[in-house]
Amino acid sequence: MNNYQARLDSIVQDFGSPENGIAGPDLGHYQGKVPEAMIEFWQQNGIGAVLDGYFQFCDPSQYNGILKLVFSGDPDIHAEQTHVLGFGAFGTIIAWNEVHQDVVVDLVKGQVSCPALLNGKKYDPNLAVTSQLMMLDDPTLDEYDTNAKKLFKPARSKLGKLGVGHIYGFKPILALGGNRALANLSVYEALPHMAILAQANELQLMDNAAFPPKAVRIIGR
Repeated sequence: MNNYQARLDSIVQDFGSPENGIAGPDLGHYQGKVPEAMIEFWQQNGIGAVLDGYFQFCDPSQYNGILKLVFSGDPDIHAEQTHVLGFGAFGTIIAWNEVHQDVVVDLVKGQVSCPALLNGKKYDPNLAVTSQLMMLDDPTLDEYDTNAKKLFKPARSKLGKLGVGHIYGFKPILALGGNRALANLSVYEALPHMAILAQANELQLMDNAAFPPKAVRIIGR
C-alpha cells in the first residue's frame, strides 16, 4: 500500500463520498501537476459535494478563470500552475500549486494563504495534499455573522442544501457594503459569484503563522 492510501480512506470515512458530481477531471491532464494522491482520490471517488455541501470537490479546469482573476500579474503564484481542488460553501478555494503546494483563497475576506511561499518549507506532496483534505470540516470554511455565530447550518436550514456548483453568498457582497447576517445570504452559482468576489476585493497574501495573522503584500504586485 502506498504511503497515502490510508489517508484517502480516512477522508471518505470521515466526510463521506462526493455526491451528485458531474464528470470528473481529465486525469491524464493533471498527471505531474497535482500529487498522485489527488489523482487517486478522483479516480476512486470522483467529484461532488461532501458534508451536506460544506465542501465540494470540483474539476479544476472549470475554475481556471477564477484563478486568472485572482493571480493575474502575481510574481510568485501563477494561475496556470495552480489547480482548484474544491471549495467551501461560501466560496473559499482549496488549491494546489505546482511550485508552492497548498494555496487557499478566501474570496469573501479577500485573503490568500500559501505557507510554503513564505516559510520555504515543502513536504511530500502526497502527504501535504491529503493533510489539507483531512481538514475539510475546518471552521475557517464557514462564515460568521456579526455576533461571531457560524452561518453554514442556519443557511442550509433556511435556503436549502447546496447543489453542486452552487455556494452561499452575501447580498450585497461585503466588499460593497453587505452585512454579515443570515437574512443577507442567498444561493448563487459558484462561478459567476466567485468572479464578482475576485474582482471586488484587493486580495492580500497573509502570513497566518504570525499572531495575529498579518498581511504581507497585495496579490498581483
